[in-house]
Amino acid sequence: MPSRFAPPVTRARGLSEFRFQARYQRFQASRHAVARPRLTGVLVGAAPELLLLAAPPGFGKSTLLAQWSELDDRPFAYLSLAHGASDSGVFWGSVVEAIREVVPDVGEATLAMLHAPGPAAHDAALPVLLGELEAAETDLVLVLDDYQAVTSHACHESLSSFLEVAPRSVTVAISTRADPPIPLARLRVLGELLELRATDLGFTSEEEAAFLNEALGLDLPPDSLVRLHERTEGWPAGVQLAALSLAGVTDRASFVEHFGGSSRHVVDYLTEVVLDALEPDLRRFLLETSILDTLTAPLCDAVTSRDDSDELLHTAERSNLFLSPLDDRREWYRYHQLFAEVLQSELLRGHAELVPELHRRAFEWLAAGGYTYDAMRHAVAIGEIDAAGALLRERWRPAFARVRAEATLRCLGALPAETVRRDARLGTMETWALSMLNRRDEARLALESMRATGSELSDERTVETGTALVHACFPWGDVGSMLPAALRLNELRDEYPPEWRPVTLIALGWAHWFSGRPDLARAPVEEALADAPRFAHWLAVAVAKGLLARIYLASGDLAAAENLAREAEEILEVERLHARPSAGIVDVALGAVAGARDDLDEAVQLLERGRAKLRVRGEELYVADALLVSAPVLRAHGNAEEARAALGEARELIGSCPDPGALRDRLEEVAHALTPAHRRVSADSDLTERELDVLRYLAEGLSKREIGNALFLSFNTIHSHTRSIYQKLRVSSRKDALERARDLGVL
Repeated sequence: MPSRFAPPVTRARGLSEFRFQARYQRFQASRHAVARPRLTGVLVGAAPELLLLAAPPGFGKSTLLAQWSELDDRPFAYLSLAHGASDSGVFWGSVVEAIREVVPDVGEATLAMLHAPGPAAHDAALPVLLGELEAAETDLVLVLDDYQAVTSHACHESLSSFLEVAPRSVTVAISTRADPPIPLARLRVLGELLELRATDLGFTSEEEAAFLNEALGLDLPPDSLVRLHERTEGWPAGVQLAALSLAGVTDRASFVEHFGGSSRHVVDYLTEVVLDALEPDLRRFLLETSILDTLTAPLCDAVTSRDDSDELLHTAERSNLFLSPLDDRREWYRYHQLFAEVLQSELLRGHAELVPELHRRAFEWLAAGGYTYDAMRHAVAIGEIDAAGALLRERWRPAFARVRAEATLRCLGALPAETVRRDARLGTMETWALSMLNRRDEARLALESMRATGSELSDERTVETGTALVHACFPWGDVGSMLPAALRLNELRDEYPPEWRPVTLIALGWAHWFSGRPDLARAPVEEALADAPRFAHWLAVAVAKGLLARIYLASGDLAAAENLAREAEEILEVERLHARPSAGIVDVALGAVAGARDDLDEAVQLLERGRAKLRVRGEELYVADALLVSAPVLRAHGNAEEARAALGEARELIGSCPDPGALRDRLEEVAHALTPAHRRVSADSDLTERELDVLRYLAEGLSKREIGNALFLSFNTIHSHTRSIYQKLRVSSRKDALERARDLGVL
């Protein structure tokens, strides 16, 4: 269908003074333009008073208008304002001429009024135009393209007046780089404004792939398409500029990987179209703040040594200068990354001497505000590695939150790897964070690296403290190393910051618990509870109360246990910490209390929730402990099969631990208790651990010789164990033994 953006028709009316240059040029979408039904579907048939397409250059505003016009049945009157307007009479004369190109019966009386003498002729002409449009009863879309070029206040006022009383048959479509000074808020409230901005106009990944591979035939692989979409952020002009550069490139994947604001076409486009058109003061502001990942007025004031950053940020946003708000209050922003890279290149090219001072000011403001990672990035950018490392060492403390672990790794990633390896405190942070995320192989490597090289910048006591901290808090199933490490940390309490104390004391409490000495666990946990609130370490407080509830429950004090568990739950709710994996410890404590009160429905639900969270954390000891609490509750609730499954999972986890401490004895106690007296293997004796090992291999279908190889035992020894199993289970075959073992909950 041909475009209804029609070519000019010459009229001998003596009104050339009303025309804008290139006002009626034929406007059609490029043959390479990607169909965008996501957007045209919104526009076709839409009839708001005002359609606003507001976005930076290169977001395809004009292309979208052309595509819309080709799909919509209404006539489109098109007026290009690229060369500006300083007189409302000229403006409205040109509007009328554009309308007459597609609706010839409208505008003759209006033009006569505009041609009449007198400075306010256009004021009288506007009501006449409205009357003519009303009488025509023709649906119409009036397109005002490049409206940012209009500088006349009178033009803005008269357009606002027109929009207030325009017939319902007329939709005004404004394409602009900057928000026009007309009452957008009023139209928005009334539901008469349809807005499409950069976030709407940008290519989706699917549209970008269609443009590059289908329209242009570049045949880029999926990885390159994803990377290019990340770099361009869907900016259509950026995608087109990348395509221009790709046309003559052999290794396209490598080009895409390095495509950015230093690419020639991008630099030329943004410099010529955007930067060169800016006022000098705004341009300098953009250059100086381009070093920032995120921008807020006080930070920009500190970096640029000025006091009007708030006004300039809002000016840049209204002008759609590739600046995106990050919050609804319009306090934080960021630049489009390609635009930021071009700005940074321009800054280095013209004002390289300013760059170190700009980064220093950013570092000081961000560090003072608690923005550790961002502050470190600026310190590293100017080679102040020691300052960045010192800031992280000062701010970091052990925490049970995975998000804190991720943040720690992000901060460490800002430092050179060699710096982290040679500093025991930094190495401890890395090992802790990796362990918290259950990335054990990486954590082991980090720990070994810290032990091997950390002493270069740290004394042996610091290395010892870091090693003990990791072993105490992340035992990985080894109570035999957890307890001495936790005890050693208690001895070294003067070697690390006091805000670490709650975590190390809780670790000592758990080490005693897993060692089967809840009586010894109580004191360090109570001390942790006294310390943690001072440092607002609320997750540690909740975990400590959860463990202390278990300790009181083990001693038979149900009332005290319930109070502590409820207090822990309240802390999680108030501080919004319920989703944290370590919060599963509190759920298990609550479930244990509910089970002791015979509130089995609640107990089953709480214990299931606790197990799910602790599995995310991944520490075998804590999950096995929760399973041993759960199995008797599930059995009492009538879920015998689930109880056996919980016991089986606990047995498997405990069997995988290098040293499960007292959990192995607890496992046998729970297994014995879950088996009714008349169905136990014998009156006072169950299968031995070795016999259980053999039984599990029998269940896997292994032969006796294969079981012997797996357990490093002789065939005769395995045969003896098998005979003993049959005798205790009162069976005579493997099949019967396995069925009997499952009935008893042994398997």
